[in-house]
Amino acid sequence: MVARFLLACYPIAGHLHPHLAVAHALKTQGHEVAFYTGAAAQSQVEREGFVFFPFHPEMDARLTRIWQPAEGGSLAEDLPIMKRAIFQIGAIRATLAEWFLGTVPQQIDDLRALLARWQPDVLVSDISLWGPILVLSETAAIPVAAFCVLFACPLPGPDAPTWGRGLPPPHTWPARLRSKLEQVIQDWVLGEFRERASALRQSYGLAPLAGPVMAHAGTLPLFLLAGAPELDYDRRDLPPTVHYAGPCLWHRSAQEAPPAWLLALPKDRPVVHVTEGTVHTRQPLVLRAAAQGLGNLPMEVIMSTGKARRVEELDLGPLAANIRVEQYVAHGDLFPHTAVVVTTGGPGTVLTALAAGVPLVIVPTGWDHIENAQRIVYAGVGVSLPPQKCTAATLAAAVQKILADPAYRRNAQRMAEALQRQGGPDHAAALLEELLHAPKPPVAPTPRLHKVLT
Repeated sequence: MVARFLLACYPIAGHLHPHLAVAHALKTQGHEVAFYTGAAAQSQVEREGFVFFPFHPEMDARLTRIWQPAEGGSLAEDLPIMKRAIFQIGAIRATLAEWFLGTVPQQIDDLRALLARWQPDVLVSDISLWGPILVLSETAAIPVAAFCVLFACPLPGPDAPTWGRGLPPPHTWPARLRSKLEQVIQDWVLGEFRERASALRQSYGLAPLAGPVMAHAGTLPLFLLAGAPELDYDRRDLPPTVHYAGPCLWHRSAQEAPPAWLLALPKDRPVVHVTEGTVHTRQPLVLRAAAQGLGNLPMEVIMSTGKARRVEELDLGPLAANIRVEQYVAHGDLFPHTAVVVTTGGPGTVLTALAAGVPLVIVPTGWDHIENAQRIVYAGVGVSLPPQKCTAATLAAAVQKILADPAYRRNAQRMAEALQRQGGPDHAAALLEELLHAPKPPVAPTPRLHKVLT
């Protein structure tokens, strides 16, 4: 059965690229695929052969301000949800409401028009786009699936600590007690956010939420995770609709030849890659520490700044002969040659490294990164270095620790096998195809008017 799949996602690389990987898997099966995303992704989506539908311009501009404000940084880096939560309750509530709920009415208006115009058979929603998850999953006549590009599952449950605190799994009774107390505190902190989400649902004729906002995503007929149980505390408490698909990787290198300098890297010295990801626009904490700490050591260091920053503006200081700085390096080309990856902990970089069997040093700078770092440490595939302790000396010591202990490499290679067993984009596509044969979801009546939350 040839079907139409509409994929709704953010236009930034960490969200767009996994969706592109799944889109290609669906296309290989003969299906039509379209994207609902921001204007920044239009050329990439169309170049890959998919239909592009844009966010409403006001919504696009609003999300761009959130992700890449003019003064530097981003909401993803600033979200204080956890370590300082008790002192920044107002900031947390405002941040979450702006990010997750502020554009929901525009999402719904856009997507309802697309459902009528393009008539997809399945809607796949980025976990960060809450219009489909909170409303359309119960008001649209087609199934809605959630695709979580994270490997640290954000759904609450007894097998995992309170999400966002970077804590180890609650495997002992003191840890379980702490986790329960943390959850009570977090529910209180986020209570107003949940009330606003419930009010938004009620404005569309739906019942208020019965539990935490994130838990609601687990009620969808399919919740895809880009990871593996072995990288997520081997959780056994998740709903049966939750499926680990493994890394859903898409790399531009599939269409372009690798640069000559990469092919000419020496074989007798380890290659270390240092990156702060695609969203990081603050001061280059990790890059500077690497430039100062890894210079003149017996290794080749390849640093990438990200396309949002110019190399000459970062003030990295004088660079040793063993350090190369690029704006962008395709990880699909680089990681097969790499011994250690130093990163701020974005899921795309971490999963790409582990899929290649490469251990990591993580300097978690925000958002989900502290969760990713804790899972990396727990799995024995890397080490975590808090940002406030990231200096030239400490970063060099962390890299040398990984290089000196072959257990990290062995564990990373075992994790690569575990991730491969999940099936990747092909498995995700197969699970999405199953929704074509599922019973049609009941459709809630739509009220004539709804309240727009601002």
